[in-house]
Amino acid sequence: MKKIHWILLGLVTLGSLALQYFGPPHPHPHAWDAIPLFYCIFGFVGCVLIIVVSKFLGKVWLQKKEDYYKGDEDV
Repeated sequence: MKKIHWILLGLVTLGSLALQYFGPPHPHPHAWDAIPLFYCIFGFVGCVLIIVVSKFLGKVWLQKKEDYYKGDEDV
């Protein structure tokens, strides 16, 4: 991306954060909405869990031993 795009993205992000903290208060329909950066942390933890579970399933279920096809020499 061009440098101007990164600058604009940063300004929009900072503006959004500033409005969240210094803008008019809004009612929180859920208790976790009052926690700052909850959805950011929730998304990060969710992505990490997806990666960890995927790696575990890949090792346990998908990967085979090196001599997996060694018994097929008779065919």
